[in-house]
Amino acid sequence: MKEVYNKILVAVDGSKQSENAVQEAVAIAKRNQTSLFVLHVKDETQLSGTPYAMPLNLEVLENNAQQILDNVKKIINGEVPYEIYDYTGLPKKQIVEFAEEFGIDLIVIGSNGKNLLDRILLGSTSTYVVSHAPCNVMVVK
Repeated sequence: MKEVYNKILVAVDGSKQSENAVQEAVAIAKRNQTSLFVLHVKDETQLSGTPYAMPLNLEVLENNAQQILDNVKKIINGEVPYEIYDYTGLPKKQIVEFAEEFGIDLIVIGSNGKNLLDRILLGSTSTYVVSHAPCNVMVVK
């Protein structure tokens, strides 16, 4: 384990484990006197249906993302500086790509997210991130 983490990423999806990950990431950032990168990825696999349904689905994803990020802001409550990034894509791949692009040295992620079907069919996001991340990963229950 590194003595000091300078670039800490917390990935959020609105699950209870994700909220716990934010709390843990805040504590780590405070100990390391650094800021947080907060990443939410709107899951593009949820965008399905006809071209007429797509704007409605996208609007629902946007509204959900805003609620999730508003909740994250409440949890952080000004305890550490942070930057929020809101992407659309496949969450597990976006998290790893973000970590590579920004030179992240610690990813904090919840043990399992909201989507049970994806975990069963595709494997969990946290498992993928642990296996593919270019840095240390802390999985929070």
